[in-house]
Amino acid sequence: MVVPPKLDRDSAIAIMTKERSDDPSLVTEHSSHESSSVDDDDFHHIIKATPNNELRATPAMHRSIRIALLGAVQFGWMMTEMAYLPYNNVAFCRMPRIPTGQCLLYPGHSTAEWTMQSTAWAVGGGVGALLSAFPADTFGRQKTLGFNGLIMIVGGLVQMLAGDIYTFAVGRGLSGIASGVAINVLNNYLREIAPRQWRMFYLLLVQVALSIGTLLVTTLMYAIPDVPSSEWQFKPLFGGPIIIGLLQLALMGQIVESPTWLIQSHQVDAARHVMAQLYMPCDMEEHEATMVASIQRQAQETEKASSKLALLLSPKYRAQFSIAIVLSTMQQLCGMNALVVYGPAMFKAIGIKELRLSNTLVNFGRFHDMYLAMKLGDRFNRRTLLLAGSVGMCLAAIGFTLCQIYMDDTTKWLQIVCTLVFVGSFCFSIGSLGWLVSTELVPEALGATSGAVSTFFTWTAQFFIGVYFQQISNPANWGTHAFFIFAGVMFVFFWFVWFCVPETRNKSTDEITAIFFTQPCDDDVETGRAQNGFIYFDKDEDCILGSP
Repeated sequence: MVVPPKLDRDSAIAIMTKERSDDPSLVTEHSSHESSSVDDDDFHHIIKATPNNELRATPAMHRSIRIALLGAVQFGWMMTEMAYLPYNNVAFCRMPRIPTGQCLLYPGHSTAEWTMQSTAWAVGGGVGALLSAFPADTFGRQKTLGFNGLIMIVGGLVQMLAGDIYTFAVGRGLSGIASGVAINVLNNYLREIAPRQWRMFYLLLVQVALSIGTLLVTTLMYAIPDVPSSEWQFKPLFGGPIIIGLLQLALMGQIVESPTWLIQSHQVDAARHVMAQLYMPCDMEEHEATMVASIQRQAQETEKASSKLALLLSPKYRAQFSIAIVLSTMQQLCGMNALVVYGPAMFKAIGIKELRLSNTLVNFGRFHDMYLAMKLGDRFNRRTLLLAGSVGMCLAAIGFTLCQIYMDDTTKWLQIVCTLVFVGSFCFSIGSLGWLVSTELVPEALGATSGAVSTFFTWTAQFFIGVYFQQISNPANWGTHAFFIFAGVMFVFFWFVWFCVPETRNKSTDEITAIFFTQPCDDDVETGRAQNGFIYFDKDEDCILGSP
């Protein structure tokens, strides 16, 4: 096993002093100091990894990620599979004699029954998110993602073969469990294997894959006849997750296990082996040593706690945990999904009467913006994107609401512009960063548990938006003023980010923890942070040098 070099304090200082004078690659937070004396500030000096020693992905890592992302495709599929108006055109479903080609799915269902099946996926998602931490930490990321395909298959079968709307809702709930498991485990898996400098790129693959899932469903909806002669001309769409689940199961052996989980499970040699599979040749010992030291410290900390949830609620991590929950919840409370309510009327006003085309345009726009965010996002600080996106969404929500209130030939086009600004701002801020920053805030050993709770709140917010926003936007209530709610939400969120959310870009777990908790931890470890690394002294006064 490769471990960080252990030195006494004087030797460490001597080495740092010599290398600081000889090695131009050394970086210090106090480089302006010209004195040759060494004081406590010198403990912050660290050798910076050269660009040639950055971790870079291998084809095996790309293949592993593509297979793991099947869970995100299933998520996108489920999110959009009900977005076909003839399934539940309220105006026709309430008629004594339903016109041909309308109210296709379980004719005669009530509004309450339709709401039940619509929200069943969100309920299942919340359950799946909460349950996901145990298998992910016990059996590993690979097996959890792979065998989650079984739940996808069962959920898809129940939906496709359901004879009534209640059985259909059960299938939606089962599929929701699969979606909840997939999203939490995927986010943590990608966080753990992604090279730090490309973390946003890799985690946004989840959003891109999700968008591909929505586009797949929308495209297949064009095959549904205007007047289906049989329910089997549209019901096979609900079996899409069966194919995704079968692929997930069949290909799970190609998913490379997370080295972080292997170290947590005391399988250091196996972790070294998978790192060689995941990354291009470099000074791997340096990265292995850093990862082993960091994860083993985290493992010792979690073993001392009564539970991982209790540790997350401790003074050391409760602030990060709370911020993670807020960020995850805001992915739904920001109003992105509520905007879908206005889609049909908005596109109809400019002459697009085919709902399937409007769905395609919306989903392609999301895919396009998420792809751009994936390619460009790592160039900018996380806080900058969150703050700018909050302003953009707030202003766009105000503009959209005013266009709804004062609708005419000009504002019907202006509301399209406001929608584009809102969607673009969402994709470059909370839409792409909500789960990313949430995972970065907590140590890897606590990631699955933190993600389970945070993602549960995402699903909870989605449930409430799905149930209550259509009621709020009803003309009998807020009507055209309803979307203004989200302008207020984004205004508050801007100040929350300003005061509470730290910058996490290119920072290690130790660096982020030190932002919130600077007091000595339980084992009397004094942590010193540097620009791209860390040095700490253990209780025996041994100095451990860690690299990025």
